[in-house]
Amino acid sequence: MIVIIAVAVLVLVVIAAFFAGGFGPQVNTIGAQAALTKGCNTWKVRSASCDTSILDSIRVSGYDPTGKESASGGAKLLYACNVLGYSTSADCATACGCPSSGQSTGP
Repeated sequence: MIVIIAVAVLVLVVIAAFFAGGFGPQVNTIGAQAALTKGCNTWKVRSASCDTSILDSIRVSGYDPTGKESASGGAKLLYACNVLGYSTSADCATACGCPSSGQSTGP
């Protein structure tokens, strides 16, 4: 009888932990590819000319590759670029659909 109660309690604890987020990835985090897309969109809004000098200031909310909550609003776009293999600002700009030079495409 005690074994049945112990198993039932254990099952309830596991179910509660699952719904509390004890297992699996955090619900509020996004992956590197999604962070790249979101960060690129943010960057293009802030700099229509694809100015690479501000790339390092772009933070992606919801992107937390370290698993630690950040008060700064998420990891940087350049970090997501590096994770995906884009090692320079020019590579990151190209991945975002901007000219690799980071220069303005307009007149």
